[in-house]
Amino acid sequence: MNLFARFKKDYYNYLISIIVPALVSGLSIPVFKRLLGAEGYGHFSIWLNSILIITALLSGWIMQGILRFYSLSSNKQLFSRHALLISIITQAIFFIPSVLCFFYLSNDIVLALLCSVSLVTCSLQFTVLPIVQSGFHSKKIIKSEMIRVLSYVLIATILLLFAKGNYLYFLFTAIIISYAFSVIYLLKNAILPLAGENKNVYDKEEMKKLATQFFKYADPLILWFVLAYLLSYIDKLFMFKKIGAEVQGNYQAIFDLLSRSITILLTPIITSMFPILAANYEKGNRNEIRGLIKKIILLEFAGFGIVSVLYWWFGADLMIVILKTPDTLTYKWMGFITIAGTFIWQIGIVIQKRYELQLKNLFLLGMVSLAFAGQLVFYFVFQKYVEPLLYPLGFLLSAILYVLFISLPEIKTKFSFFLKNGIIFLDKNKRNPK
Repeated sequence: MNLFARFKKDYYNYLISIIVPALVSGLSIPVFKRLLGAEGYGHFSIWLNSILIITALLSGWIMQGILRFYSLSSNKQLFSRHALLISIITQAIFFIPSVLCFFYLSNDIVLALLCSVSLVTCSLQFTVLPIVQSGFHSKKIIKSEMIRVLSYVLIATILLLFAKGNYLYFLFTAIIISYAFSVIYLLKNAILPLAGENKNVYDKEEMKKLATQFFKYADPLILWFVLAYLLSYIDKLFMFKKIGAEVQGNYQAIFDLLSRSITILLTPIITSMFPILAANYEKGNRNEIRGLIKKIILLEFAGFGIVSVLYWWFGADLMIVILKTPDTLTYKWMGFITIAGTFIWQIGIVIQKRYELQLKNLFLLGMVSLAFAGQLVFYFVFQKYVEPLLYPLGFLLSAILYVLFISLPEIKTKFSFFLKNGIIFLDKNKRNPK
């Protein structure tokens, strides 16, 4: 089976099974926005995105290490258990500091504890998922995601409708339970069965070596993950400060509905692609890898064109009705800019896989830092203008800059090739005139 055929098989497994959680997640956004109001929804989103940023900081290096080195491990049972233990130890070390940090920001010990436990459950899922993903158990991953999304929406809705108290308590309680369900399912059905009768479950020295290997490989990716989250987070903070909670809440709802829907459809591409790339990179199949990446990029460009047409045909009006946002051209353009930024960013994620395979993570960190700096400069240059569209435009700009920056080496190589061959061609014509 060639790489593209293998990729399509795994992608369709992820995509078919992800439709239900995608629909449920999409439908939950307008429901929660109506229950909480634009301001409440925006406030919750800022807290949740903060937790996801910290999760990326604490677990991103472990997740990337698993994806890159799982295929190289001779004992995948021991590798999986060591990776889990590394994650658990990391969460234990940072649990008390995270509680203190959240308490300082909220002055609410209950909310601080709930946020910290949410951080633990999210981080554990971020560790378990790539292990299962690297073992090509796509159906089990999607079942776990269905369990997570369905349980989150159900529990959160019930608590918001029938319980009395702080809505943030209810939402983070739902997050903790739903992520815990997902982790338990994957442990029971995909990871614990790996052990079989093997009693050699841990090796302290090997675990230290593995943690060092993960950290050396993914150390730059820790900051990369944080900056990548900030690209789609800082625009909401600037909007909240400059224009207010209501507009920011409406934009957040638009962003969540459109960007998450697109990301959910495109995430299976990365999920199914990278383990295939990592396994074949070690076999030396460079041309096949290059061909697969090009095909995927072309497919994503085609998807952007189709979605753009559908959005301006009827999607923008439908979005306004679903989210109950003001029916203005400004909010419709917010939606389209979100679509464009999300697609361009996802194309960048595909392009960057070649650098991850080559262990050039410092290069990726430098490029995302420049993209983030460009976004900040854009906001400061236009800080005098009270224009809501400036903030989604900043997100779009950062995505474009990132794709441009990580494509420069390839552009330079191709330019040098054409320049060199052009000089040779001209030289031959001079020596052999007709």
